[in-house]
Amino acid sequence: MGMIVAFNPVDKASAMVSLFKSSVEIEDMDVPRRVVIKPLQGADAKARGEELARLLGRHRPTKQAIDQALGVDADTEPSTIYFRLAAPAADALPWEQLYVEPRGFIALDARWPIARVARRVHEVGQRTFEPPFRIVAVLSAADRDGVPQLDALATAIAAARVQGLQVGVHVITGDPAVAARVKELADPGVTVETIATDPVSVVRQIAAARPHLLHVLCHGGYAAPGVMGLSFATRRDFLSRAKTGRVAVSVDMVAAALRSEDPWLVVLAACETANAAAAPSIAHELVNSGVPAVIGMRRVVDLSATDAFCARVYPELLTMVADAVAAADGSPHHRIEWAPALTAPRLAAAGGAPASEDGWSDPVLYVQQEHLLVYTPAAADPHARERAALRDRLAEYELFAKTLDPRSTPKEIIATVTKEITRLRKALSEVEA
Repeated sequence: MGMIVAFNPVDKASAMVSLFKSSVEIEDMDVPRRVVIKPLQGADAKARGEELARLLGRHRPTKQAIDQALGVDADTEPSTIYFRLAAPAADALPWEQLYVEPRGFIALDARWPIARVARRVHEVGQRTFEPPFRIVAVLSAADRDGVPQLDALATAIAAARVQGLQVGVHVITGDPAVAARVKELADPGVTVETIATDPVSVVRQIAAARPHLLHVLCHGGYAAPGVMGLSFATRRDFLSRAKTGRVAVSVDMVAAALRSEDPWLVVLAACETANAAAAPSIAHELVNSGVPAVIGMRRVVDLSATDAFCARVYPELLTMVADAVAAADGSPHHRIEWAPALTAPRLAAAGGAPASEDGWSDPVLYVQQEHLLVYTPAAADPHARERAALRDRLAEYELFAKTLDPRSTPKEIIATVTKEITRLRKALSEVEA
């Protein structure tokens, strides 16, 4: 990541801002400054974006780094501006609306995507990819039509196949109309199953489908008092035209199911799943739990706007995947940075009035501090899969070793872990020779 601006909490109304990371050396970049964070007063997105720029300008190194980043030429690669938002008051601000003269809305320029870094750091292990790329789409929001989002996914995977990506969609739904539409598509790569009627079974369905990318259309909210979650509608809910789904799944349950499957990305097409105004958002909490990247919605959004976003963002996302798979074939790893995929959808949604029609800023991307690395074993290399497995295992043991406190961990456990790390390193060096 080229630039990370960090906000660490002091109290409810203030934070310490610092330049956590920069692509160029900035004097005193790691020296923080306390700033008071107040609700924005601007009447439109431009005014609010200017307030955000003034807030950042109170920390000289951050302002200097942003000024340097915005001085790049038109033909340069995207340089994402990341905000690490450990302070809840800062997380609640619409950073996607950042406006800096003379550039305008930064997130609407392909050179400077904007995304957020989760407050809790997890190591993002490499992903060893073998086709097909699996999209799991849970399309089960009570009183909402999931067919347009299914059609958007079907159109996107058709285009991705032309680019050479083997990709399919597995749909989990309680909506009879969505199930019927899957049959109409008559695509062997698009399959469907009926959503279960209890939370444990639903997360098992998701895990069993082993998603590389999980797309969720449901209602955001609470699974229990004070417990953030997602609400899914069963077939019975759709047939009875219920306004809310009866299956409430906590964020922790979803995160636990996903951790074992190593997804690349989660897209939450549900209202307020990235709203951090009252508490850490669902999207933020999923990334805090170890999911590498999550896109959510910052506010209550009209379903048609969400449908349009899906139609616009999936061609971008799958192009990134197709490029990564092609570039990573046989090693080296290919890095995937999701933030640039949101620029084109935001531009399309903004139209000619980005200041007044600010729905383009509602999709919010949270990521881990490390980028996702993708590796595709080459069919011609008989040791490629073995190397990938050894790297994965070694990374697990090295991460585990870092968690061991030598003052409290039995010596035999430390010795066993150290011996296994040594063995794995030797085995990896042998197959890499």
